[in-house]
Amino acid sequence: YSDANVDINAKLAFTSQTFLGWEDAFQGRFSQKWQALSSDKNWARPVLTELMNWGRACWTNRCTHLFGERKDQYRLRRHCLHLQVKIWYESPRTQALVNRTNFPDRASILHRNNEGIARWLDQQHGDRESMRNRARQTTGQLTMDQFMGTTVTRRHQN
Repeated sequence: YSDANVDINAKLAFTSQTFLGWEDAFQGRFSQKWQALSSDKNWARPVLTELMNWGRACWTNRCTHLFGERKDQYRLRRHCLHLQVKIWYESPRTQALVNRTNFPDRASILHRNNEGIARWLDQQHGDRESMRNRARQTTGQLTMDQFMGTTVTRRHQN
């Protein structure tokens, strides 16, 4: 182990535990070398705390390498949400299918946190879907075109 930040006793304890097996450690059977890390008789608690912190640091490091920093994720997600809000406010009326007169001021939407913006967008998608469903329902009434038929059928009937 070349990490100068790790104490030699910790390296020895880690090696010893690796030899014994980490599954045993997770069941409470530790190498006796861990005792050298603490002068306290209750050595297990600080060792377990250190192992949990180390595990959390490893996991955080892994996630950072795979997915990037949290701030960047939040910023990127926010940018995507802002673009979606812009589409809802600026799309042609025929594509929106919702009544925009009931929309709140755009700035009030954009000042919300990401969850708030996402909830608003979900609500708009739900409203649009219900409007689509209502538009698809047939009432049994015929339009004039349906009543009159196509040009070919009208000529044939005359």
